[in-house]
Amino acid sequence: MKRVLIAVAALLALSTMVTAQSQVKPVVYLGGGLGMPLSPSAFSDYWKMGYGFGGGVGIQINPSIELIGKVFYNTFPFDADKILEGTTGITIDGFDLKFLEFGVDFKYLLMANQPEAKFKPFMIVGVGMTNIKISDLTISGGGESYTFPLGEISETKPSLGGGAGFDYMFSPKAGIWMDVRVHVVMTEGDSFTYLPVRAGVKFLFGQ
Repeated sequence: MKRVLIAVAALLALSTMVTAQSQVKPVVYLGGGLGMPLSPSAFSDYWKMGYGFGGGVGIQINPSIELIGKVFYNTFPFDADKILEGTTGITIDGFDLKFLEFGVDFKYLLMANQPEAKFKPFMIVGVGMTNIKISDLTISGGGESYTFPLGEISETKPSLGGGAGFDYMFSPKAGIWMDVRVHVVMTEGDSFTYLPVRAGVKFLFGQ
């Protein structure tokens, strides 16, 4: 965990130093999308496809490389129907898994030698931390209801991910983006892994 924190701090320090130079162009990202649980099997079997949203601020180091500080929130609803299959008179609410990602992405543009191109594919890798929470669980049946206050449980673990995507610039200062990546939260035992598919808008500032 210490190595991950040192790496994140170093990247943030680098982006701050570069921002001080007049040549750089800050980029603001906003977006959201869907997420598919991949592993461990309990996660993929008993939690449904979820959604996420967030944003970030990028600093263009050179025509090919951009560093992006980002925060994304993801939630995956519990699939109570699988647990209750074959039973009647019982309902389950809550028990949703929530992941808050924060860290730094390293984005590499594959067509940096064509600045006039509107379509710009890229590869992206990221490192940071992810906070994991689970919502309160309520079980009802037979006129009774019990709530387990699981929402108070929280842990933050190192995480990393990577994938590919593209930007489409419809003006020199604004465009849309989309990417697909694998995100891994390094918990004890089996790590949580999910596949976010996200899209959004981006805005360029500066000269």
